[in-house]
Amino acid sequence: MSRLSSRGRGHRHFGRRHVGDRGFTTIQYVIAVSWSLVLLVLVANLLVDIYARGAVRDALDDGVRAGAPVAASPAACEARAHEVVSGLVRGPLLQAEVHCRESGALVVADANVTLRSWLPMLVPDWRMTLHAEALREP
Repeated sequence: MSRLSSRGRGHRHFGRRHVGDRGFTTIQYVIAVSWSLVLLVLVANLLVDIYARGAVRDALDDGVRAGAPVAASPAACEARAHEVVSGLVRGPLLQAEVHCRESGALVVADANVTLRSWLPMLVPDWRMTLHAEALREP
């Protein structure tokens, strides 16, 4: 009678470890992880830009409300808009030029906004013009 191993007849050992395989990473894995991180940064940049755009819109709304009373001037509108923008968004994230004016029975505020891209080699800066108006109060 022949001796059988404890694993049974015909069983092959496929789980051999090669000493040189420790820590081996393929280039495909490195590229996939790198692109995943770039995509994560781009999505985070988009979310921050959407927040900053909303902050400028709120600032314009507050500015026209401050300039709506008949006794108020367009300078009060601009001052309030700048105060709100600087309170909500800080740092080099955005550049906003706010201009207020009277147009008949309306107070009008316009803002030229530039939102900086975090990865300018992939995505350009986001430029936009925002507009708000309110009826002057007697």
